[in-house]
Amino acid sequence: MASSDILSLLLGGSIHTTPQLTLNNNQETMVQLYDAVAPFSLGTNPTDQNRRRTRKEIYTKWEQMLKFAPVAEGIGIHIMAALGGDSFSGQQIFITPAERLRGDDLSPLDKKQLEKLEARLKPMTSILNKYIVKLCTDGIGFGDAYARVYGEKSKGLTDIVCNEYTYPPQIQAFEQGSKTVAFFGLNPRNWIKAITKLNSTQMVRLKMPRTQNVPQVDLVETGLITQMLEQDDPDELPIIPALVGGSFLYAIESAYDAVILALTTMNSQQIADSVNQMFLTLNMADMPVAQRDAYIRGLEGLMHEHEKYVKNALTGGEAIWNTKVHVLPTWDEKQILNPVGDIKGQRSTPINTETFMINVRLLMGGFGLDPSMVGWADMLTGGIGDGGAFHTLSQTMRRSMTIRQATVEFCNTLMHLDWGYAYNEQFENELDLPWNIEFYSCQSAAVTEENANKATQMQNTLMKIQVINSLKESDLSVDSMQYILERDAGFNYEDAKRIANDIIASRAKTEE
Repeated sequence: MASSDILSLLLGGSIHTTPQLTLNNNQETMVQLYDAVAPFSLGTNPTDQNRRRTRKEIYTKWEQMLKFAPVAEGIGIHIMAALGGDSFSGQQIFITPAERLRGDDLSPLDKKQLEKLEARLKPMTSILNKYIVKLCTDGIGFGDAYARVYGEKSKGLTDIVCNEYTYPPQIQAFEQGSKTVAFFGLNPRNWIKAITKLNSTQMVRLKMPRTQNVPQVDLVETGLITQMLEQDDPDELPIIPALVGGSFLYAIESAYDAVILALTTMNSQQIADSVNQMFLTLNMADMPVAQRDAYIRGLEGLMHEHEKYVKNALTGGEAIWNTKVHVLPTWDEKQILNPVGDIKGQRSTPINTETFMINVRLLMGGFGLDPSMVGWADMLTGGIGDGGAFHTLSQTMRRSMTIRQATVEFCNTLMHLDWGYAYNEQFENELDLPWNIEFYSCQSAAVTEENANKATQMQNTLMKIQVINSLKESDLSVDSMQYILERDAGFNYEDAKRIANDIIASRAKTEE
C-alpha cells in the first residue's frame, strides 16, 4: 500500500475513490516517519510469559495438563453443561427440521426436501451422538478436533472415525482465510515416512473460537502473512497452516504450574517427614590411616545412599515404613555406640495447605468452574440436583455457548457432506439448510439459566396482571391508576397511561 493510501485511510478517505492523493511536505514527512517507526511501535515486547513456542511445545503442555484429574473432570463438566443429554437414551445432539419445513401448508418442493431430511435424521443422529463427547473433549483441550469421514454415493455418510489416529496434535489443518480446506495427518507409528493428505470432504474439523492469541512460531514465510491482510478476494487468499488456539487450557497454564509446584512440595515434605533415619557414632580409636580413608569413603557412600533412600520414600517405597540405621565410627569415647539423632528436623507446626488452595481457586476460576465440582465438595454446594454452581454459574454458561457454537458448525458441516453424498446437492447459504441442530435443555447450564430468567419474568407478568385486575375492580380514576402503575408497578409514562385507559374502557364494557 502506498504512503498516499495510508494517509488517505488515516484522514478518513477511501483508497478506492481517491487513489491519488497530493501530499504537502508536512504530510509526506509524517508518512515517512511513520513508515520508519512502525516496526518498532507495533506489537508487544517479548517476555517469558508471552514467548513464542512451537506447535509441538504448546500441544505437549496441554497434553500434560489434560492428565491432571481436576482438569480432566472439568472438561467433562463443561461438555455436559453445554450439550446436556436425554436422561433415558443419553442422546445429546438432536437434528430437527428447519422452521420453514414445519406445518401442513408446505410447498411440493419443501415436502420433498422434508422427506429427504427425515430419511437421514436417524442415521446422522446416531453417528453424531456416538462421537460428539470425544470431539468436544479434544476441542476443549486442544482447540481443535478432527473426524475422518466415510461416505457412499446415493446413501450418505456411513461412519466417521475419531480416535488416536485423529488425535489433534497429529493433524495439521490448512486454512484459506476462515475456511479449512486441507489436512496433513501424521502416522504415529512411522512418522518419518507416512504423511496422510486429506481434503475437506475426507476430514471434518471442530474448531473452537480463537478468543485468545497464543504466541507461536509461524510455519509460513512472511510474504504469505502480508498477502493475507492485503488481498481483498477471499478465493485468492493463500492456503497456510492453521495456527494453534481455542483451548480452554491456555489461560490457566501458569495457574496449573503453580498448583503442581505447591502440590509437589507439600507431598514431598509430608513424605520426607515420614522417613526415619538414625545416625550412630562408633569408637574407632587408634584407627590406621588407611582404614580412616576407607571410613571417609564409606561415609560419603552412606550419604549418597541416604539420597536414594529418600527418593525411594517419595515413590512410595519401603523407606516410608522402616527405620534405617547408619553407623558412624568415632574416637576417644567410652561409649561404643552413641545415637546422634534423626537426620531430619522435627516439625513444630503442621503443613500449611492455604497456598495450595489459593492456587487451586485460581486454576478453577480461570477454567470457569467452582472447585467444589472437581473434588473439593466440602467447600460449596454444586452440581446437578441442588440448583448449585452447575446451573447458575455464569462462567460455565459462557463457555457452554462457545462449545455449542463450535459443535453446531461441526454438525452442519457433517450434515452438509451427508446431504451431498446422499442427494448430490449443496446449499450455498446457511439460511437454506433444511435442518436445525438442537440440544436437550434440561441439563444445559445455558438453557437452565435462560429458563430461570423466563420463569422470573412470567412471575413478574402474573403479578402485574393481578395488579391490573385489582385496579379494574376498584373505583379509582384514570389519573390515580396511572399514578400507581407508574410509581409503584414500574411502568413507564406511556405504558401506564395506555393501561389505565384500557382499564376504564374495560369497566365500561363490563357495565354494559
